[in-house]
Amino acid sequence: MTVALAFVGAGGIASIHLKNLEARDDVEVVAVCDVVREAAERAASPWDAAVYTDHEALFDAEDPDAVVVAVPPFAHEGQEVLAAERGVHLFVEKPIGLLTETADEVEAAIEDAGVLSQVGHMLRYAGAVEKARELIGDRDVALVDGRWIGGVPGASWWGVEEKSGGQVVEQTAHVFDLVRYFGGEVEAVRAAGGKRVVGDEIDFEDAVSATMTHENGTVSHVSTSAASPDDDVSLTLVGDGFHLDLAFDSVDGTPPKSVSSLAGVVDGESVAFEFEECAWRTEVDAFVESVKTGDASGLRSSYADARRTFDLTLAVTDALDREGPVSPEPGERVVAE
Repeated sequence: MTVALAFVGAGGIASIHLKNLEARDDVEVVAVCDVVREAAERAASPWDAAVYTDHEALFDAEDPDAVVVAVPPFAHEGQEVLAAERGVHLFVEKPIGLLTETADEVEAAIEDAGVLSQVGHMLRYAGAVEKARELIGDRDVALVDGRWIGGVPGASWWGVEEKSGGQVVEQTAHVFDLVRYFGGEVEAVRAAGGKRVVGDEIDFEDAVSATMTHENGTVSHVSTSAASPDDDVSLTLVGDGFHLDLAFDSVDGTPPKSVSSLAGVVDGESVAFEFEECAWRTEVDAFVESVKTGDASGLRSSYADARRTFDLTLAVTDALDREGPVSPEPGERVVAE
C-alpha cells in the first residue's frame, strides 16, 4: 500500500517531516496547503504535489489517506475536525492549539470518526527514552526533573503569548509530556515565573519553575527559560535502584536530526548510551506504518493522550497567577489545600 499524505502547514517542522518521508518508497505526498502560497509551492515541488492556500479547498479536491497538520498554535481553525469527519487519519504537530475547547472538539471528532491520530511529541520515540523505560520497567519512580532552557526562536509569532501560548505551551510541552510518560498523571501543579532578562522579544515570562504532584505519589519539577545563550533539554529520573540523566539535542543537517543520550546508575552499575537515530523520523515512520496496517499500537502519542499534556501546560500557565495548587483537569483548575 502507498500512503497518500497531505500537509496543512509548510513551515519548519513540516519541512523536516517532508524530507524524512523522501526516504520511504511507500508514501506519496499528494497535496500541500499553506496560507503563504510560495511556502506551499516549495514544499510541494519535490513531490509534484497539488498546492493550496485553503485547507477546505484541499479536502474538497483531494482524498488523502492521512494528513499532517503542522500549523502554529494560533492557526488551528478546524483542519483536524474536517479531516476526521472525512475519514482522514491525523498527525498533528504540538501544541495542538491554544484553547481547551479546540482540543475538546478535535478529540470528539477523532473518536466519532474512528481515525488514527498521532501528535508530534517526538521525544517519546527518542532512543534515550526507549532505553530508560526498558531499564526502569515496573520500578517505582520517585522524582522526575526536567528542563527546557534556551533562547528566543526566530518565528515572528513565537514571542506573542496570544499566538504561541508562551514557552511553556509551545516548547516545554515536550518535557511536560515526558513528565507524564514516566511519572503518570499529574494531580496538582504549582508554578512561579518572572521576566528579568529577555526584553520586548517576548510578552511572557522568560523563566518558569513548575512543581507537580502525581496521582501515584511521584513528584516532578520542570524548569523553563528563554533567557539562555545555550540550550539544555534534559530529564533526570530517580527511583527504585536507578538514577538516570537523559539529554536531547538537534544535529544540523538536511534534514536536522533529533538525537539523545542517557547516562546514570541502575542497581549499582553505571550505564551510558548515545542514540543517533532521529526521533522526528521514527515518529513519522510509526504513523505511516499505522496508517498502512490500521494497527495503532505503534502510536505513542494519540490525540487523546497528548491533549492531557496540553491541559497540563495550560494548568502551569494558570498556576503562575494563583497562590494555591492547580489541577490539570479542564474546569477544575483550583485544587483544595
